[in-house]
Amino acid sequence: MVTSSVRMAIEGSSSPVGAPPIWLRRAADVRVLGWAESSDGSTILSIEAPTLGEAAEEIYRQPALWDTKPAPEETALNVFARAAREVRIGNADSSLYDLGLLKRFGHSSKLFDQEIEYVDLPESRASQPSLARLDREIATRAQQLTEQTPASRQIRVFGRLDMIRHSTRSFEIFLEGGKPVRGVLENADQIEYLKSLLGRSITIVGKAVYRPSGSVLRIDAEGVEEGEAASKLFAQIPPPISRRVPATRIRPADQQKNWMDAFFGSWPGDESDQDLLEMLSEIRG
Repeated sequence: MVTSSVRMAIEGSSSPVGAPPIWLRRAADVRVLGWAESSDGSTILSIEAPTLGEAAEEIYRQPALWDTKPAPEETALNVFARAAREVRIGNADSSLYDLGLLKRFGHSSKLFDQEIEYVDLPESRASQPSLARLDREIATRAQQLTEQTPASRQIRVFGRLDMIRHSTRSFEIFLEGGKPVRGVLENADQIEYLKSLLGRSITIVGKAVYRPSGSVLRIDAEGVEEGEAASKLFAQIPPPISRRVPATRIRPADQQKNWMDAFFGSWPGDESDQDLLEMLSEIRG
């Protein structure tokens, strides 16, 4: 969970394709040096962790790409604590977690099946930092946010390529109207091609990943082409098709008479037949 939180804050995705980079393994090297008992009976752990500026020096030499990039003097544990706070308060528009990290928080309920009631995590390296609480309640909230998160959908969108970070395969484009959207390349080999297109219009084919609120978190880019798509229909990222339907909330009667709606969701848009035909013709090439 610590590793996924740091990867989310710096790369924009908690579990991208490929082995964890060396800097991430260094940053997540969190060690328990000892423990002591406080006056109220709680156990206080003494933790050692490198600062992110030391562990990921090559990352911090580059300009900031995302507003979630932690300060170099912080540690992986601080980043994890802030992600935990966002989940606990139910911030459905947060950029500090995605669906993969939410599921890990949801599975943390197993930690509290025995004698542990909660764990307080420091959000900074200050002498008296704010503490984020990890307990059974946060696992429940994570499961609720997971159910609220819409499924990713295949998209085609164009915009102006504004920023690239080679070390994390990440980029940012501006859509029509000046709205910035972050993206992550699934194929690291495309980063050199992307560098040649900096500042120009590009078309991206991939998957839109959404927050629980339904807003766009990022694009997982499968392919990049120079130039704009022919239709203005691709100037903006479409809204999610539907939210996830928990199996426990589908009544047996609905499984028989409305199973298609329960599985696929309903068509969300009000596009005309002509609009749909144009979209299909462009997708088919």
